[in-house]
Amino acid sequence: IYVMEADGSNQINLTSSYWSDRAPSWSPDGLKIAFQSSINGNDEIFVMDADGNNQTRLTNNAAWDTEPSWSPDGSKIAFRSSRDGNGEIYAMDADGSNQTNLTSNNAYDVKPSWSPDGLKIAFVSERDGNDAIYVMDADGNNQTNLTSNNVSDTYPSWSPDGSKIAFMSQRNGNGAIYVMDADGNNQTNLTSN
Repeated sequence: IYVMEADGSNQINLTSSYWSDRAPSWSPDGLKIAFQSSINGNDEIFVMDADGNNQTRLTNNAAWDTEPSWSPDGSKIAFRSSRDGNGEIYAMDADGSNQTNLTSNNAYDVKPSWSPDGLKIAFVSERDGNDAIYVMDADGNNQTNLTSNNVSDTYPSWSPDGSKIAFMSQRNGNGAIYVMDADGNNQTNLTSN
């Protein structure tokens, strides 16, 4: 994991693991970075200070724990775990306690993304036969498919005001950026190339 200035200057290496360190996610206050690191080939979630100090392991099991995403208030981290045999969305307190399964089904659920108000989590699920964008309450209730079609829709990202979700879709035969209302309406292609 590296950090740099917004213009690309002053690149600083924060981690020096023998294995791969990936998927950095800044805490809302900018003081911490959550990330996934391979320990003997098994990914776990870690957190460190923004300068790379105080690296602390938050998850510890034989399954992969990946894709950390901070809640807007910094109190929780959502992540993907394969500990139940397939990828599912979990959430835990920022110190690693209270790890809770939010999605439970036979398909994989990945890429959690918190809404700006912290009340919802968007994620990707293949439970309907292909990758689709879902949204659920932060406690895992009310899981709803927002993009129901026969192609892959992935990488949800909320607008700062929470009214829109941007995502990548294969519906035009190649990866394109789409945006939709937070309820799934008005899906619009932004990059037609």
